[in-house]
Amino acid sequence: MKKDVDAIVLMNAVEPNLDCSFFYATGIPNGLFEGCLAVIRPSGVEVLTSELEALSAKEAGVKTQVFENGDERMRLMKRRLSRFKRIGINSMELTLANHRLIKKACGKAKLVDISRDLFDARMIKQPDEITRISKACRIASEVGRSIPDFVSEGMLETEAAAEINYWMMRLGAAGPGFTTTAAFGTKSAEPHYTPSRRKLRKGNFALFDFGASFERYVSDMTRTFVCGTPSKRQMEMHEIVLRAQEEALDMIEEGVHGEDVDNAARNVIDGSKFKGCFIHSTGHGLGISVHDPGSISSARDMVLRKGMVLTVEPGAYIAGFGGVRIEDDVLVTKNGCKVLTACPKDLRRI
Repeated sequence: MKKDVDAIVLMNAVEPNLDCSFFYATGIPNGLFEGCLAVIRPSGVEVLTSELEALSAKEAGVKTQVFENGDERMRLMKRRLSRFKRIGINSMELTLANHRLIKKACGKAKLVDISRDLFDARMIKQPDEITRISKACRIASEVGRSIPDFVSEGMLETEAAAEINYWMMRLGAAGPGFTTTAAFGTKSAEPHYTPSRRKLRKGNFALFDFGASFERYVSDMTRTFVCGTPSKRQMEMHEIVLRAQEEALDMIEEGVHGEDVDNAARNVIDGSKFKGCFIHSTGHGLGISVHDPGSISSARDMVLRKGMVLTVEPGAYIAGFGGVRIEDDVLVTKNGCKVLTACPKDLRRI
C-alpha cells in the first residue's frame, strides 16, 4: 500500500452498487452484503453485517460482527473507526451516501482514497484466484464448443442466450458472469448489444459474448458463427479478426506495453479492407469483475506483468452488415501467455 493508513473500510450499497474489492478482500464466496462493511487492518479483516449475510461470512472464516438495524450499524462503525487517524476508502466503488456514513462514524479521522492501490493489487492474480478464473474459463469454453448443438435457425436471440446460461450452470457455474450477448445478423455490429426477440436466419452472423461465474470469479469469451454457408465477405472479416487476435497473443508477455499489443491487433485490421472497423480497445482486466482493473489499449497504456489475467478481443463492425469479435482470456507469464479459454476459433456454421 503506497498510502499510509491505519485501516481500510470497504462498504457496499445495494445491488448493483456493490464494491468488488469488498469480496476481493474478504474472500467470501456467497451473499450480497448490501449495506455491510469490511474493516481491514494489518491484524486481519472484520465484517460488519446484517443477520442476512452473517452465516455466509462466518462460514468463510471471516471475523464477523452482526448488527440488527441502521442505528446499531452506526454504533458499531463509530466504535471501530473513531480510534483511527487515517482511513483508506475505495472512492471508485463507494456511493456518496455511504461516504457520508463513514465520515460521520470516523470522527476526526482523515479519509484517504486508496482506490488506485486496490486496483493495482487486484491486477495481479493470486494462485487461488487463477484457479477460480480457470474453472470459469473451462465452463465457458465447453459451452462455446457446443453452441452449434443447441442453437439453430429460427431461434430467438433471447432463447440462445438462455440456453448458454443454462448449460453454463449445468456445468457448475453459479450463473453468467455478466449479461449474455446473442446478436444475430446486423445486430452483431453492436459490441454491447442486449438480446431481443430477433430470429436467426440463413446467412446471418451469430455473435455470442458470454462468461461463467465460479466462486465470484468470471470468464469472458466471444465467438462468432454463421447460420448456413458464409459469404466471401463474412469469411474475409472473420479471417482478418482472427489474424489480428493471433498477432496480439503472440506479443503478450511480461514487460510488454499494452499499447503495443493493441497496435499489433489494430494494424492488422486497419491494413485490410476493414480499416476503421475496430472501434474498441483490444482487452481489459478480468477477475472478480468482468471489467477488472487493467487494459490492453492505446488510450490507457500499461506494462503487462506476470499474473495479470486479461481479455484479448479484437473485432470489426460494419453497420447494416454485421460484426465479428473473437475473444479469449489469457494469463500473462514471464515469456508469453497462457490462453485459458480453449474453444475453436474457426468460422463455424450453425
